This record gives sequence, structure tokens and C-alpha cells, in this order.
Amino acid sequence: MCARHFKRFLIGLFTALLLAAPGFAQMATAQQPPSVGKAEPGQGLKGKPVMIDRFADSFTARDQRDQAQIDVELLTRAENRSDALRAQLLDLQMKEIDLQARLDDLDYRLRPDSLAQALVFVGSVRPMDELRDDLRGRIESEKTRTNAQLELLASTQARIEAAISDADSECARLRQRLRLLSSGDGCREDNGAAPGDDE
Repeated sequence: MCARHFKRFLIGLFTALLLAAPGFAQMATAQQPPSVGKAEPGQGLKGKPVMIDRFADSFTARDQRDQAQIDVELLTRAENRSDALRAQLLDLQMKEIDLQARLDDLDYRLRPDSLAQALVFVGSVRPMDELRDDLRGRIESEKTRTNAQLELLASTQARIEAAISDADSECARLRQRLRLLSSGDGCREDNGAAPGDDE
């Protein structure tokens, strides 16, 4: 008798659980918070690529502005360096003119008549030929030093001219890059010609 009652109890309990299961499932679904940003199947990310593109565009524009500021600073430095080098070159050219004039004067003083004229009023117990040779030796020594200075000046000028050429190339490269950054088009040149105007 007890076994029969126990069996009925178990069957009833099992049946009640089966009938109540869909109700529990509906209550659990109703209590779930709405999912934020959950996409419908097949919907994908409709609005997000536009936001990502705008975000990337803002970063690209900021990077271009930063690069342009760096290029302007580099261009200013390159122009200042070029100006300073040109001033140095001008100074060296003036020194070269002075040394060349000094060399011409020494060549003139080495002429026999100039040597004789320089010794006209010199009173000495030494023979005139010895005085003339001594004077010629001093002038030739000074001429050798002047020639050495001219050679050193020429090599320095060559180095400065090469540095000026490098600085000018750097300026041209930076100006071109700034032009491309400001126009936003790498194919367009600032030559005043519109596309199709080559007829």
C-alpha cells in the first residue's frame, strides 16, 4: 500500500515538474535584462563602420597636422642653416679676394726692378746681391704661406658649397612635402596648370 502511494506521488511530482518547466523558462527570459548592442542575426555592425571611419579620419587629420608642424620647423631650420652657410661662403670669398690681391702684390714685389727699388735706400755693409737674395727669400716665403691659405680657403669653400646644396635640397624636399600635405593630393603640382590644359 505504501509502495503504491509512493509511486503515485513520484508520478505526480514528475508530471507537475514537466508542466511547470515552460513557465519557469518564460519567467527566466522575462527577467533577463535587455542586451545592450546585441545585433539581430544577419544585421552585422551597421552603424559602427561609419564611427570607426570617422575615428580613423580624425586620427589621420591630426597626424597630418602634427607632421606639417614638424616639417615647418625642419624647413625653418634648414633655411636658417642655408642662410648661415651662405654668409660663411660670402666671408670666405671676401677673404679669397684679399689673399689674391696680396698674392698679386707679392708677385709684383718679386720682380727684379721692384727688388732693386726696395733696396735703393737701404744702407748696409752687406753686398747688394746678398740683400736682394734675402729680400726675395722673405717675399717667396710669404707667397708660399699665402698660397697655402688660398688652398685651404678653396677646400673650405667646396665643403660649404656642398653643405649649401644639401640644405637647399632639404628645403625643396620639405616644401614639396608641405605642398602635398596641404593639397591632400600627391599627384597635383603647383604649376598653375589644370588637368586637361595641355592642349
